[in-house]
Amino acid sequence: MADDQRQDRIARNEATYRDVNEAIEHGRAVGAEDPARPYMCECGLLECNVLVELTRAEYEAVRSQPTHFFMRDGHEIPDVEHVVERTDRFIVAEKKDVGAQVAEERDPRT
Repeated sequence: MADDQRQDRIARNEATYRDVNEAIEHGRAVGAEDPARPYMCECGLLECNVLVELTRAEYEAVRSQPTHFFMRDGHEIPDVEHVVERTDRFIVAEKKDVGAQVAEERDPRT
């Protein structure tokens, strides 16, 4: 199991990517169509700069849970999160333990 300090650092990194994606989402026009659009991968890997495509509905589904983050398949860190959903374009990982607490505290929607 990951130590608390490492879990905290990874969760804060993922929460920062979530903040960037929230800013991107707020700038998007709402329309009848729901095409997949690029967002920053929300993984905890510091060197990651990958874009992940989600529809608005997919994005909102992930955002409905403050402990959930979307990322490219293979970017999950198993000792601090577990995969709760897989699609052909992305996975959704749920934070564990300290990481879940940090994710909830930093959720911009609460």
